[in-house]
Amino acid sequence: MKKIYLIIILVFFAMGVTRAQESTSLGYKPSAYYTFSWNNTFTMGDFNKWVSQPSMAGFDIGGRYLLPIKGLTAGFNISWQRVSKQYDNQTFTVPDKGIAITATNYRFTWMVPFQAVIAYHFIPNKMVSPYIGLGIGGDYMEHHLLIQEYDIYKEVWDFSLTPEVGALIKFGPFSNLGAIIAFNYKWTTNKIEIYETKSKNLQMLNLKVGLAYILR
Repeated sequence: MKKIYLIIILVFFAMGVTRAQESTSLGYKPSAYYTFSWNNTFTMGDFNKWVSQPSMAGFDIGGRYLLPIKGLTAGFNISWQRVSKQYDNQTFTVPDKGIAITATNYRFTWMVPFQAVIAYHFIPNKMVSPYIGLGIGGDYMEHHLLIQEYDIYKEVWDFSLTPEVGALIKFGPFSNLGAIIAFNYKWTTNKIEIYETKSKNLQMLNLKVGLAYILR
């Protein structure tokens, strides 16, 4: 009987230790975190007709601050992105001047998005903390069409929405460093009206991978 009691006590003790370890797997309660990530962009729809090539030219800086509601964060994202592609042997005409040029052309768009972000972390105190979020803000974009020595371009401001899924991954129980990986879809009111290209509501997918600094 004593052995049974001893086993029961040990089982309950082990369960208590396990729960304590689970509840403190991070080692501390985070208050905020900042991220710096590499951004890979995939254009969609009309934007893909303008530049069809994915781009790895981009970075993203973000900050998230924990709110009183558990798991809920608010913050910001500021990015720089560039998509580009060269198209060979296309003919461009200027009817009012009677000019036709067949040449290689180079198209590119660079953008500076800035958004306010709200996100919900499902298990904020764990080593791996998945989340869903939404960014709301705007972008400054420049669309360029280069034909020989001619640079035809437009500057456009827009409104944008960016739903995102991702995860914050801590490097250790008491570490302030971690990794961030996220995937988002971005819809904008931006448009391209250059030469015979007319498009609106530019869309893209973004893959972000980077580092995070977590504050206690």
